[in-house]
Amino acid sequence: MSKYKVILLDFDGTTACTIPAIYHAASKMLENRGYKVEKQVVYDNFGLALPFAFRCFAGDDTIDDATIEQMTIEYNNIYKEEGEQLIELFDGVVRTLDSLTKAGIKIVIASNNIRPVLDRLTANLGIAKYIDDIVSVEDVENVKPAPDIALEALRRYNISGEEALVVGDSTFDMDMGREAGCHLCGVTYGSHSPEMLRNTGARYIIEHFSELEKIVLE
Repeated sequence: MSKYKVILLDFDGTTACTIPAIYHAASKMLENRGYKVEKQVVYDNFGLALPFAFRCFAGDDTIDDATIEQMTIEYNNIYKEEGEQLIELFDGVVRTLDSLTKAGIKIVIASNNIRPVLDRLTANLGIAKYIDDIVSVEDVENVKPAPDIALEALRRYNISGEEALVVGDSTFDMDMGREAGCHLCGVTYGSHSPEMLRNTGARYIIEHFSELEKIVLE
């Protein structure tokens, strides 16, 4: 029997390879507004909620909230129309999620993305049937790296952090889970290095999504 009742699973960069879509949509939107976007900056800060991400990608922290709202609309349109066709699941995701759900483990998407996008992508990628719940930016006051998303998931399932495993590719995921008292698993194929993940508290480091099965069902 698993010691973990719930897996808090990051989506972007952990479950699905979305960074080409994010880079395409963000760079096109920002370049249309006169900003020069460095690919490495996007990769290094992949996982931030959009208002923080846009200011970071643009290198301009003076962008006001009203402009950010307009940017978000433009970005979401480009993302949906041009970016989503670039998105693929990482290898082993379907088989592993199937195995975990058959073992009675609850799978909760814990993401800085918005609910409509997560609903659409999990359906389009064929994994919605494995997802028990989604906690997204609409559900909390503070997004990752704050612990709110993880804490909300723990509240919904009435469990302690010791009974939950956060799985993510970034230090933002690790910070969130650590501050919520969860166990942490970092994946090496996303945005941040194994060293960065370990330094922010990752108990496990995996190179392939399928390795999660051994950790959870050991």
